Amino acid sequence: MQIGNFNFSIIELKFEPVERDYRFYGSYYRGMLGRYLKRRFCVLRDADCDSCPLNDKCLYMLSFEKYRDVLFPPYVINRANRDGLRVVFVGSFSEFSEVYLNAFKNQLKITDAGFINPFSNGLYSRKILTNAVDIAEMDFKSDSLILDIRFVRLKKNSKMISCEELEFNDILKAIEKRIYLINKFYGDKSYKVFIPPFEGKWEKTACNYENVKRYSNRKKRTMNIPSMNCTFKLYGNIEEIYPYLYLANLLNIGTNASMGFGGVFLDS
Repeated sequence: MQIGNFNFSIIELKFEPVERDYRFYGSYYRGMLGRYLKRRFCVLRDADCDSCPLNDKCLYMLSFEKYRDVLFPPYVINRANRDGLRVVFVGSFSEFSEVYLNAFKNQLKITDAGFINPFSNGLYSRKILTNAVDIAEMDFKSDSLILDIRFVRLKKNSKMISCEELEFNDILKAIEKRIYLINKFYGDKSYKVFIPPFEGKWEKTACNYENVKRYSNRKKRTMNIPSMNCTFKLYGNIEEIYPYLYLANLLNIGTNASMGFGGVFLDS
């Protein structure tokens, strides 16, 4: 199975509700994480980050500035529900997941927090590292599966795909691209990523449009981000593509995936 070779670590937090129900929550929580890391790791408070002699070693710089060279951050922020957060760290950044966990604990009123083991889905106090190669061994015994995809924005031939045009193959292509890019920038590039054609049947049971509002502090205005919510039901031999679907559940798909867009939810 050509699924790539990159490490990842998953943290999950439950906390008392924040004051507002942010829809573009990834941006809100990312800012929270960045503020803590800058306070925690900055040793030259009067230096400009770009000219700081330690900027190639500072976890804040590597997490919030340097990643711009590779298009997207080394983490994926997802909200399991209104009062819960799940964050996936990829590549070498998974080694620092304990630091990130403490960053959130420092600023949220935590009721429970820990590391997720993908093979048991339990919440553990010790750090758990997993590799995409291990996910290739996942079994899936059911002959049907429901995919809910929320706030997705996908393109084909440089144009946004509409609900009417959207097919399951577009979802598979988006999953393949997302895993490929994660592996390219945060894993072993010698490993290939390829999803085999789905030999079962699929049905698009729902698709609707939704504008998500995001307030920009820099521009001092609210912006509308158009997106789709869609549901697919799969039938037949799902086992061969299930590991890819599971990784999509962790990594999201489409644009703004690291900030919580394109969330893929699995229900058997």
